[in-house]
Amino acid sequence: MQSIGMPYVDLDIAALVRPHSASIHTRHFCVAQGALARASDVLRAALPAGRWHLVADATTWALAGPALSAQLRNAGISHVLHVMDDARPAPTMEAVEALHAALDGSTAALALGAGTINDLVKMAAHRAGIPYAAVATAPSMNGYTSAIAALLEDGVKTTRPCTPPIAVVADIDLLAAAPYRMIAAGFGDLISKPVSQADWLLAHHLTDAPYSAQAAQLIDASAALLDGMATQLPQRAPEAVGRLVGSLLLSGLSMAVAGSSAPSSGGEHLISHYFDMTHYAFGQPNDLHGCQVGVATATTAALYEKLLALDPAHIDRTARTAALLPWAIYRRTVETHFAQLAPAVLPHAEQGYPSRSELNERLQRLQAHWSEIVAALAATLRPAADIIADLTAAGAPTTFAELGVLPQRVRCALLHGKDIRARYTILHLLSELGVLEDWSDSALEERALLY
Repeated sequence: MQSIGMPYVDLDIAALVRPHSASIHTRHFCVAQGALARASDVLRAALPAGRWHLVADATTWALAGPALSAQLRNAGISHVLHVMDDARPAPTMEAVEALHAALDGSTAALALGAGTINDLVKMAAHRAGIPYAAVATAPSMNGYTSAIAALLEDGVKTTRPCTPPIAVVADIDLLAAAPYRMIAAGFGDLISKPVSQADWLLAHHLTDAPYSAQAAQLIDASAALLDGMATQLPQRAPEAVGRLVGSLLLSGLSMAVAGSSAPSSGGEHLISHYFDMTHYAFGQPNDLHGCQVGVATATTAALYEKLLALDPAHIDRTARTAALLPWAIYRRTVETHFAQLAPAVLPHAEQGYPSRSELNERLQRLQAHWSEIVAALAATLRPAADIIADLTAAGAPTTFAELGVLPQRVRCALLHGKDIRARYTILHLLSELGVLEDWSDSALEERALLY
């Protein structure tokens, strides 16, 4: 509840996205203290009449489910309850299919939760062809408003396109009371902006990947909203938590505008996805996605520092092209490393693996446009030391040990994370330059990121 003498926080997200409204599906935003009490009015304006399907897991239901259901009932809104037994359901396609079947006869879906619940409901509602709205329970990730769902398919973390929510209700008081690790995770997810933007620009310059200036503007607005909030988050200050969730929503909208997760997801996310995949497949430890992303961001920022200091004249295109293994040979590395996950990983790895002519052309382009590329990267990048300082100020993890990840698995994530997604990142480029292993080892040591 609002403290006596403290200003009431009500963030006008609609005003921030109005210049981009033609490209944005989400139309209704309520990000305020006490927003949950206004949920029925917001949702009635956004969703069609009929029977709504309210989905939660055991944890999120306990947080706000009874109050939300009672409010809908008192407002005369017909709805059915769908509370998943597992307090932490897995984000699998099997779970999506089960939920899709349960939506039969419903006119709208309502997700009460954070990352996994929203991804499952988002994809199931998309398949059912009905709108959905999100009622946030934690400021832990930027996927609320994105046009993708991050799901495990055959053990591989992939993103599937789907329709974003028509409305988002985010009660700042409820979000401020979330376990602090989830607040730190939201901050970690957002701090990736400098390196994810750099990867997006790198892919644009070297592979002609699409780049959206409009989406980049939303990312800049997201970063501006969060600026200076790191030190206030550990106190759960309402303004800081409100700005955090607002920043997360804008980040998700940037992905919806771009038509992919590229604006907010680069090599640092591949590292996190690698941890998640190996957690579900082999029982190895993992942490919240955003906490993993935060430490991985410091790592890839340190790799970028080494890239920007490189003399392009030292790139021997002939030697690097000759050293590239044919795909038929490299695929054995993928098969050996990923074991039971290999059948699902191989299509992504092959799509992102260059031929010798493609690699030669890419490196030639890198050398020919080095000054232009470096200037574009430098304009968005931040020093790794500054990123670590912000993570520390926000009370977020700054080492892989804090995530429960051992050094050898960290190195595997850096060397093999590129194989799980074809989108070009700093990990792909450094592998092609033949320096990924050495630079990763030195970056981890120099920035004390392992322990």
